[in-house]
Amino acid sequence: MAEQKTKTKEYWDSFYLALPPTDNQSVPEGNPNTTNAIRNEAPDLEWIVKTDSPELLDTILSLFPSSDNEKDEAKPHGPVNVLEVGCGVSQLSVCLLRRLLLKKHEKDRRAYSFVATDVSPVCIEQNRFRDGAYITSLQNTDDGISYEVLDVLTQNMDNTYKNQYAVIIDKGTLDTFLFRSKRSKKGSESHPPLLTPLLNNVHRMLRSGCEARYIIISPRAKIKSVRDFRGFANVSRMKINTTFLGCSGALEKSNNKQAKQSKSIYVYECSKDESYNPDKDLPYSDSGSNIDDETTCPKCEMSFKDFRGKVNVHDQGEAVWVRRWKNHCVHCK
Repeated sequence: MAEQKTKTKEYWDSFYLALPPTDNQSVPEGNPNTTNAIRNEAPDLEWIVKTDSPELLDTILSLFPSSDNEKDEAKPHGPVNVLEVGCGVSQLSVCLLRRLLLKKHEKDRRAYSFVATDVSPVCIEQNRFRDGAYITSLQNTDDGISYEVLDVLTQNMDNTYKNQYAVIIDKGTLDTFLFRSKRSKKGSESHPPLLTPLLNNVHRMLRSGCEARYIIISPRAKIKSVRDFRGFANVSRMKINTTFLGCSGALEKSNNKQAKQSKSIYVYECSKDESYNPDKDLPYSDSGSNIDDETTCPKCEMSFKDFRGKVNVHDQGEAVWVRRWKNHCVHCK
């Protein structure tokens, strides 16, 4: 699947338009469609966990690349770009930025630029209206936040997103794709097809050479596709008991039935493997990983090395060569 279907996008637009209005909400004059979207804004709707917990926010911020060190040229200089995928009407990005600026110390001279994205133009307009005053208050500073429409499954990723972000945050997007795959009877596959374009695009958007990482907040204790994805050099997981979260931090809406009964969430930290090429390489470690130069065809006994000849497996892409080899083994006489 290359992109989210029009039907899916229309579903989410309708979903956000149908949300109950916020108490004491004022509605500006303007385009009727935009006004309708704003009228039904519900900024308190959160998936998985609420975002007003200082403990949760500090946990996420602790995974951000460390402050600039003049002796370490590999760490990012200039603005730290942060992307949130599938933000919905969540306030996660704005809460993180507020918390970060509140705790920012003198040695951290970098600016922080947050971009929260979603496939639904309706919720993006709602967020812009809800956070308009705060966005305006940052205009004369080096820090900022914006909301943009983005289909994270697209095969035509805009160059303005590629290799740009030190941090990508996902609270509910990957979980939603897993749920959709299960409902469409594709959840029985080792790696649901919806996750491959998501993870490949995350890899494309993560910045190189800056300790870039993909942070997932999920109710799931195990995510096989994340664990096996070859675009991540390392994946670590942190369990958080929501009972001990301050403020109103607690398990919220989720597509995972077992997770609804749980008092725990999991924060995954995935670091980028820069040797991975999403356009050529096999995406998962268990897809063709049992094939090496010594592997032989069970019929003609030719080795994989002899089959390739002098061509390097990475020249045309590992996925291409594995597919050719498997075809040879099937059709060999």
